[in-house]
Amino acid sequence: MIRNPFQSAGGAVRYAAGRPYIHPLFMERLQPWLDGHALGADVACGTGLSGVALADLVDRVLAFDASAAMLERAAPHPRVIYALAPAEVLPLPDACLDVLTVAQGIHWFDRPRFYAEARRTLKPGGVLGVYDMFFPGELEGQPEVKTWMSGQYGERYPSPPRWPYALDEAQATSEGFSFHQERFSHLQTFSRAGMVAYLMTHSNTVAASDEGRETPQEIASWLDVGLTPFLPGEVVGRFRFGGLLRVLKLLA
Repeated sequence: MIRNPFQSAGGAVRYAAGRPYIHPLFMERLQPWLDGHALGADVACGTGLSGVALADLVDRVLAFDASAAMLERAAPHPRVIYALAPAEVLPLPDACLDVLTVAQGIHWFDRPRFYAEARRTLKPGGVLGVYDMFFPGELEGQPEVKTWMSGQYGERYPSPPRWPYALDEAQATSEGFSFHQERFSHLQTFSRAGMVAYLMTHSNTVAASDEGRETPQEIASWLDVGLTPFLPGEVVGRFRFGGLLRVLKLLA
């Protein structure tokens, strides 16, 4: 059974504290595709990082999430309005949006219903931006971290079931969109405490605590011990993140 684990108050607190703000890197790549800049919406906005990033491209942002706990932790911004709503049923009129974005969330959606809602709410020529940032566990100069991530971490905290990340041109055109895809990578610095906080935002660890398999304190302690050989003391490391942006433009 596929269930979005990002619903609990504890998960929202961890998400607000631990997620890096890499979202502007995707907005830089999305901006050239926009024809209009009046109104944008961001779905599965979580604690607001993706909605705030979208505000760099448009005059006004409506940001939605299905979790009230996430919205309670959402970052305030003068041009972002937050509201409770699932991505598949948005409280918006037809053909009102210049752009609709979803960051690291489409694998939790009922995709046919979401695509139908995107077609309904976007203006002709409007853009659906779908983006994901992937963490392969690559630490500069220490390839052993990737082995630890795929081995000990992955075995102890397996990924909960989700729909595939896959989204290609055939799927996009069948739903009435053109398709463009870009991949890139980015180095992000973390101390050991920062990396523990980030891994505590993964669906893997959130599901583990929400399901009662371990307490958040037990998870954080295990992560700290496991990362100490790679990031001892106050050492700061540079970790590689992968970026994947899919730009779907609504055909007239």
